[in-house]
Amino acid sequence: MSNHLFKGILAFIAVKLLDNYRQLSIRLLKIEVAKSYLHGVRLARLSAIGLVRLLLVIGLICIGLLLFHAGLFILLPWSVKAKAAFGLFLGVAYVAAGAVVLRAALDERTWMEKSGAAEMLADATRPSQQV
Repeated sequence: MSNHLFKGILAFIAVKLLDNYRQLSIRLLKIEVAKSYLHGVRLARLSAIGLVRLLLVIGLICIGLLLFHAGLFILLPWSVKAKAAFGLFLGVAYVAAGAVVLRAALDERTWMEKSGAAEMLADATRPSQQV
C-alpha cells in the first residue's frame, strides 16, 4: 500500500513539474513569437520608408534629367537631326545604365548579404557547440 502511495506522490510531483515546464515553455514561445512579430513590423516599416525615399529620389532624378535635356536641346546650336541623334544616343545610354544598376540591385547574393539572411543561414547550418 505504501508503495502505491509513494508512486502516486512521485507521479503527482512529476505531473506538476511537467505542467510548470509546459507553462514556462509556452511563455517562452509567446515571447519569441512577439519578438519575431516586432522584427517583422520593424522590417515592414523600414521597407516602406525606404520605398518612399526611393520614389522621391527617382522623381527628383527624372525631373532633373528632363530639365537638363530641355535646356541642352534649347541651347545647342545644332540642326534638328543632330539633336535627335544626340537625344537617341542619350536615351540608349540611360537605358543601358539603368539595366546595369537594376541588375546589380536585384542580385540574389546582394539581397542575401544586405538582409542578413546569409548570416542566419550560416548560423542555422553551423554545427551546435557542445558545452
